[in-house]
Amino acid sequence: MIALAAALAACERGEQAVRVAAQDFRFSPATIRLHADAPARLTIINEGREPHEFAGPLLTDPRVRLLSVPKSFRLPPGRSLTILFQAPPGTYVFRCRVRGHPGMVGTVIVEGTGAGSG
Repeated sequence: MIALAAALAACERGEQAVRVAAQDFRFSPATIRLHADAPARLTIINEGREPHEFAGPLLTDPRVRLLSVPKSFRLPPGRSLTILFQAPPGTYVFRCRVRGHPGMVGTVIVEGTGAGSG
């Protein structure tokens, strides 16, 4: 019930929506800029032929408010996942945890109030 209330409140404030493609073997775009004053809806779509697995401090940092998370961060080809979160200013590196994908990294830069664009 609390998660639903948080998600509804996020919608009322206006969300930043970002789409990232997980391709073989990179994220596109690799750098995302957001602003800290509104929640972000990050959708990752696997457009490649290989499975991918999203990981990073956006999922584990206690300062990041996770408003909605998927059941799994594993992405088979053709599938997507969406994370709704609000993070304080900072730089958050994300990566693919699948063995053999060590260079598959991206960065979310959260800037102070009103600074970024999605």
